[in-house]
Amino acid sequence: MQNLVKLELKRVSLKSHFISLLAANVVITLLSAFTSSLLSADGGVAVTGLPPAQLDTLTLATMLVRAMLIVWEAVLISAFIVEEYRSKTINLLFTYPVQRGKLIAVKIILICGIMLLFHGLSGIFQYACLSFISQYFPFVTTSPANLMTQAITALSAVLMGLLPLYIGMIKKSTIATIVSSFALAAIVSNSQGSSAGLMSIPIAAIVFGMMAQAFPQSPSAKWFLLT
Repeated sequence: MQNLVKLELKRVSLKSHFISLLAANVVITLLSAFTSSLLSADGGVAVTGLPPAQLDTLTLATMLVRAMLIVWEAVLISAFIVEEYRSKTINLLFTYPVQRGKLIAVKIILICGIMLLFHGLSGIFQYACLSFISQYFPFVTTSPANLMTQAITALSAVLMGLLPLYIGMIKKSTIATIVSSFALAAIVSNSQGSSAGLMSIPIAAIVFGMMAQAFPQSPSAKWFLLT
């Protein structure tokens, strides 16, 4: 198993992914701060004429980060699995004396591991940057983070990010994989947009995450993966 993971890691340029992740987080930080400046004003009156913002800047940034990383996960799924099936290059791996199911499991575990790391790093970056900015700009607001809730929600988002794999394997299309991730990102972001959002409730987040995990393990998905 370890040798398979090392083999897959050699195919990934993690350095370029980390640089892209940093750039994306900087953009999200600036966008969240700019949005808060538009929606907030002294006395709680919105400068745009819209109702005052209900979300603090950190929550908004977290929503954007999770939406971004769900799409990012779909890109990794397309590169690691769907494209290899579509181009038949995965047949070379199937010549190894290793079960096909184990090969696919290694790819999925690697993708989930990378995305969990990205969620953690992005969360730390957003909290640190916005907490620092809030000291100088009062319209940038943060709230105490519940680490357990954040961890459960991030894990559930990663598991739900596997849903595009199911769609991509049925369609044998990288485009379908990525497009479906945009729809999933919109659903997940809307469901965590407030304290009443489903993804903000740990139990609900766990349930949705496990449901998403069940799809790639379904008989039809296994049939596509093993044929």
